[in-house]
Amino acid sequence: MNCNKKIKYPNKNAALIAVSRINSDPSNKDGKQTAYECRHHECWHTGHPKDYSDNPFVRINQIFEQKKPKKKKGKYKTN
Repeated sequence: MNCNKKIKYPNKNAALIAVSRINSDPSNKDGKQTAYECRHHECWHTGHPKDYSDNPFVRINQIFEQKKPKKKKGKYKTN
């Protein structure tokens, strides 16, 4: 998924506040949204919930993503 153009929230709480505002907006006709962690950008995004439970390839990818260690900001390996 390309999330380069999505808003990058610094933490889960900030994303959940945004989700609350989006979901309570009466002019929102796009349906409910949820917050999710983006390991690519090391932030949180909002988006529509998706059910990939019936897609084994996506499910395997989700499992691998959960097992990946998080990147540490500002930590560089030195020789």
